[in-house]
Amino acid sequence: MLLSLLRPNWSFKNRGMSLVTPMCEVHKRYPYKKSIGVTVYGLTRDFTAVLTGYGLEQDITKPRSNKGYLYGWNSRVKPSQNGKVSFLFYSDFVIPKPVKGQSAEFCSHIYSPPLKIGPTVRKALGSSVDDPNRNFNSDEKLDLVIRREGNPHSKKIASCCFLTHG
Repeated sequence: MLLSLLRPNWSFKNRGMSLVTPMCEVHKRYPYKKSIGVTVYGLTRDFTAVLTGYGLEQDITKPRSNKGYLYGWNSRVKPSQNGKVSFLFYSDFVIPKPVKGQSAEFCSHIYSPPLKIGPTVRKALGSSVDDPNRNFNSDEKLDLVIRREGNPHSKKIASCCFLTHG
């Protein structure tokens, strides 16, 4: 009960039988045209990784809404039995180049069981960084779309957020 209060998306069904909270490590890659590398510890089930961030036109000096731009996708990641896995965003990866002297925030969301690519997401994948099809207005709306079209039984079980610097 306590775990469900602290982490509402936590369940034995979507995780290994351990009480270890998933942890993430993001590997620096430059130039930003190459996919960000992510290592996840503490998961033993297959999952999908979805990369989100802010749009190019959002003013960073003002309060911003939740992210909601789809920048990367890896359909199925298979962790080893010890719960460690490293992956790149093979299916799709594109992020806006950070402005010199400023930072940009991104999050890799982990969904288990894995998602299928629905028609709305399929339109966004492979498009340019500023394509309106990549804009879902918020991570919550993107979550609803990909779960409705890809797998309604899938749950977001972790998020690995990081900054890139210009």
